[in-house]
Amino acid sequence: MSFYETLYIVDPNLENNALEKIMDEIGKELAKTKSKIINHRIWGKKRLAYQIDRQKYGSYIILQFEGGGNQDKMNEYDIWMRLNNSILRHITVLLKQKPELYVEDNNAGFKDSEESTNQDAAENKEVQTSDSESEKEKDSNTKEENIESKEDE
Repeated sequence: MSFYETLYIVDPNLENNALEKIMDEIGKELAKTKSKIINHRIWGKKRLAYQIDRQKYGSYIILQFEGGGNQDKMNEYDIWMRLNNSILRHITVLLKQKPELYVEDNNAGFKDSEESTNQDAAENKEVQTSDSESEKEKDSNTKEENIESKEDE
């Protein structure tokens, strides 16, 4: 079996209900090709490299699926994606292996990242403190050497 990934960009001003409706339409169109959807998720709003239809930002959506094998239907799907006015741009690529099932875990990831950020900040403070202390020692050693050299003259 072949595995594919489609990344498409839609208008960033759409509300969640409209975005879900578009995702459902695309899922139904893909079902006509007898493909099985593995992942279909919103990646987020991101700045575009250049304006598309006077938009500086776009909502990125990733769709990963297992191809049904009918290339004519896949071409029809691609044409449908091009003609859909709610989609600014899209690209479909062939994957080398089956993608993993995406599971969203908001709470645990947020806490872990927050804790690691706090730990990193504490480590950085320790490093900065030790660096500043060693600089002070170097400065005092340099001053003492300068005083000794003046006395020797």
